[in-house]
Amino acid sequence: MITIGIHYLDDIASVDVRGKFIKGQGGFQLQMLVDKVLTAGTTKILLNLTGVPMVDSMGIGEIVRAFTKVQESGGVLKLVGLTDRVYGAMQITRLLSLIESFKTEEEAVASFEKSNGKPGGKAKTTRSRRKKDPEIEE
Repeated sequence: MITIGIHYLDDIASVDVRGKFIKGQGGFQLQMLVDKVLTAGTTKILLNLTGVPMVDSMGIGEIVRAFTKVQESGGVLKLVGLTDRVYGAMQITRLLSLIESFKTEEEAVASFEKSNGKPGGKAKTTRSRRKKDPEIEE
């Protein structure tokens, strides 16, 4: 089961996803929350995937759909907290060359301050070596 929530960091909305982001799980919820955030006038959005142990092609498609929707609305969507498996899937699909990714929420928030939240900057991925997560099955 997947859960999706939201919290605000000043003028930045952080959409928090927890659970396996796979077929039939959460795509509709994610798109509704992104619509809600954009309708409220927030254009800086973090998609926090810290609690997502895996993502399939459907989940990746929903991330791309959210990214496109935010970009078309003049906003910026950035990724936070990619687990090793999710990072691998995003790397294989080359989405990390389009969508900025950060290890922590603090780094992502700071990146908005540096760029003034304007889209069009070169995508950057910050990644550090981590210990294997015991909750993720290999």
